[in-house]
Formats: sequence, C-alpha cells, structure tokens
Amino acid sequence: MAEDSTDRRTFLSAVGGAAAAALAGCTGDGGSPTDGGTSSPVPPATQTDVSTPEGGPQSGGTLRVGFESELTGLDPHRTGSVVSWLVNFNVCETLITFADGAPAARLATDWEIGDDGRTYTFTLTEDARFHPPVDRQMTAEDVVYSFERMNQEGAMGSDLAAVESIEATGDYEVTFTLSGTFAPFFNFLGRVPWVVVPEEAVEAQGGELGDFQEPVGTGPFVFSEYEPGDSLTLSAFAEYREEGVPLLDAVEITPIPDADSRVAALRGGDMDMVRGVSGSDADTLRESEETKLSRQSGTEWGQLHINCSEAPWDDPAVRRAVAHVVDREAIVEAAVSGYGRAAWQPYAEDSIWHYDLGDSRRTRDVERAQQILEDAGNPLEGETLTIKTNTRYSLMETTADLLVANLAEAGIDAETEVLEWGTQLEDFITGNFGAMAFSVPFKIDPDRHYYGFVHPDGTQFNHYGADQPDADRMYELLEQGRSETDEETRIETYAEFEGLVNKNCPWISIARVDGIAGLRSNVYGNQPWLLPYTRFWTMWKGE
Repeated sequence: MAEDSTDRRTFLSAVGGAAAAALAGCTGDGGSPTDGGTSSPVPPATQTDVSTPEGGPQSGGTLRVGFESELTGLDPHRTGSVVSWLVNFNVCETLITFADGAPAARLATDWEIGDDGRTYTFTLTEDARFHPPVDRQMTAEDVVYSFERMNQEGAMGSDLAAVESIEATGDYEVTFTLSGTFAPFFNFLGRVPWVVVPEEAVEAQGGELGDFQEPVGTGPFVFSEYEPGDSLTLSAFAEYREEGVPLLDAVEITPIPDADSRVAALRGGDMDMVRGVSGSDADTLRESEETKLSRQSGTEWGQLHINCSEAPWDDPAVRRAVAHVVDREAIVEAAVSGYGRAAWQPYAEDSIWHYDLGDSRRTRDVERAQQILEDAGNPLEGETLTIKTNTRYSLMETTADLLVANLAEAGIDAETEVLEWGTQLEDFITGNFGAMAFSVPFKIDPDRHYYGFVHPDGTQFNHYGADQPDADRMYELLEQGRSETDEETRIETYAEFEGLVNKNCPWISIARVDGIAGLRSNVYGNQPWLLPYTRFWTMWKGE
C-alpha cells in the first residue's frame, strides 16, 4: 500500500477519526483561537505568519534558536526531554510521518497491513544515508536494531510491548508482527524515540542505553558541535536524499532558561527564534515590526501529577479533596496570561475523545474539599503536602505556587520544593515524588496520554498501583483501548476510563496551554503541526 494511496478506513481503524481530522487540520494556514475552554482535537496553528516574501525561499545562513531548557540527554532512545526530542527529530528519522490526514512516507515509502491486523510490512527507501562517520546506506537491519534497542527495559520506547517480533524480510523491507491488534501503532511510529540509528555509531559511543549522546541519523541535519550548557550546532547534511532540503546551512541552539533573557535576546537580534514564550510577552512580540509570533492552541497539557504509592497521596480522599481546591482559571491567567484554558482532561469539548463529566466534574469547591477530608477521618491532620516544581516552566511553577495558596484557603498545609528542571524530570521518571506540577505535550491518541501513566506494563512513568481503587478495571480498559480498532467502541472505552480518572484522581488536570514561539520578522517557513518538534528543514532566513 503506497503512502500516497493509503486506505483511509484502515488508517482510521488504526488511529481513530479524531487523529485523522487533527492531522488534516494542522496545515499552518491560520485560524483563530477558541474560547470558552474549547480547542480542536489537536492544536491548530493560530496567529502564525506563514507568508513567503516575493522571490521565494532563500538558501544558506544559520538559524540561531533559544531553547527554554538545557538538553538533559540526547540519546534518542533514552531521553524524556521534549527539547532533546526536537534535536533528534531533525537529526534522525522515523519510519513514517503525518500529513493530510494519513501516515506519510519518511524512511518507509510503502506499507501493507495484514488481514489479521497484526502484521505490518514496510518498504524502505533505498536513498537514506547515515551521516558521517558511518556514511553508508540505511537498511532493514538498522530498523530491526533500532527497534530492539528502544524496546529494552528503561528505554523510552519500551511501552511498545505489542510488538512481538521485528524481522528484516529483505534488504529494504521490514516486517513487524504484533501480539494482537494495536490501534495506536502508527501514532508511535511517527515520533521520537522511534527513530532509526546505526549500531556501529552507538557502539562507538559506549553501546549502553543513554551513552549515545552524539546521535547519528539519516535526517536533514548532522549533529555537529555540542558544548553542554552552552550551545549545540546542527549542520546541513549535504547528501540528504531530498533535493533542496534543508535550506539552512546550520542551526545553532542555545539554552536560555530565563524567559525574560530569551525574549530580550530575540528582540535585540541575538536570536532568530526562541521557544517557550510566556503569555505576558506574546502580545509584545506580535505587535513589534521586528518580531512575530508562532502560536499553536492547546499543545501542552498541564497537571498535578501524583505518585499514588506515596503517603498521603496514596489516599484517594486526599487526591479528591485537592482536586476541588485548585483554581484552574487563576492558574491559566497567572501562568500564561490567558494563552490557554482550564481543563479537567487533556481533550477539549470538540474532540471525540472528550468525555462530558457533567455535574461530577471536580470544580473548585473548598467546602466540599473540607467535607471529603472530614468524612475520611482528616488524613491530612498534622501533614504538610509537598509539591515539586521548577522555575524553568511558568505553568509548572505557577501551578505549584497557586496550589499551595489554594490549599491554605482550605486549611491544608503545603509547600513547594523547587528543583532544577533536570532533577525534577529525573524524579518524575524514577517516581521520587508525592506530587509535582508537570506538563506533557498533547497526544493525538488517548493511549499515548494514559497507558504509560497508569498501566503496570507501560513506561516507568506508571504511578497508579494495583492497590488503588478500580485499578484492575482501569488496566483492563487501557488494554481494550489498545486492542480495539472500532472507533465507537474505543470512544466508549476511554469515556469509562476518564470517568474513573475523575473518580479516583490519579492526576489532577489543570490546563491546556498554547505553545508560543517568537521569531525575527525575516524568519520564514516555520510550519506549526501536531507534534511538538520544530522542523528546521522547512525554515529559512530572508534579508
């Protein structure tokens, strides 16, 4: 089945109608942000200048980009950092990507799905070449190696347990056999960490998971120079298989954790693009003649993430009470100046994955929170709750600070513990916390939001143990959501699951916030889409 003639019914069965609608909607041609707490099933591009000046794209130049955080590890099969994923997405490549409502070719040019829905055979391009020093063609054996590496314990791809076997069935053909039907399979294949790398490059850097800190791939940019804590340079890959790609000679990435310093660097001309622009700075950048704004609605899902194995958070009554204390609207206004909306779940009202909680939704009600705790025997008497956070991301920092104030209004003692972002991320991965203000990129399929957080066979992010209320049923629903390909049945499955999330509060949803980047007025080709990775190969600089 060629990528440009993909059977849409087969794809819709695999990823769901909302995903396809979302993919089709992320064309970067504008629109307006939604109001009243709604957004599209996936973030549409809004308030983004996608115009091209007279004369068209220009080749050459270096794009200077300010990142909002340090790169906390670059091994694509191990890192959990979004900014590290972004780097890898430009250096390494996935089997497929997404375009126009269906999977599209990247390293795979064609694919066939077996009648049983368990066998996926991909035909690979013969033109993909690994960067120096490997400097050879990519083959099916590289795909097999990469997927086996990313599926080992501790790897970021280890939640892809549905893959029973991967076999090179030809020099440029690879066949995946799944243990059963697996609805979100294509959604996995288009993302970091599911990228293809050469074994010899991994072995040359130590061979162990986490050692591959100078990634080698087949992408449009080559990992060139890296000074940890200072800057990272990506250079154009002269032998990239697509003519005229990339347009830029290089991308120079500089971590600038302080938001004010990032924006100042952009306005002063020291940076061409900065990520993680705060809502308070967004209007200023949009109104200036020297800068412009790139905005995607609802790209980030903010939450209070809870380790339900740690006292006193192991008590459902504590979690339910806290859910009624939090002032979501105040957090959205304070953290992102309204560039987002309060949320009780990751999916907005116009998504097929949204479940209407009705009157059961845990809105702010301090008296109800106090009553829940009283009925449970006052489990927080003499306790001080600790909320871990960082100063790198305003949503997380503000969530923690305002939640402590909200809890005080309910007579609950609480404090924040402010960590370096890398430390907080490691604590999240290892489960070294009771509660922390956190956020994750938007996922087009609910399996990607829920399975790793709850199911014991998911990633190391699982923080909802079998001793918790309704755990077995929640695990069962997540398994059904993966194996069922009928869209209506999946909708019903995740509706029941979301109802149990609302009941038991394994996390407390806070907000869906917009992704905002600032650019100099002479930077073009930034094409917002559904994944949280900037595609530098589409970008260029004018005069």
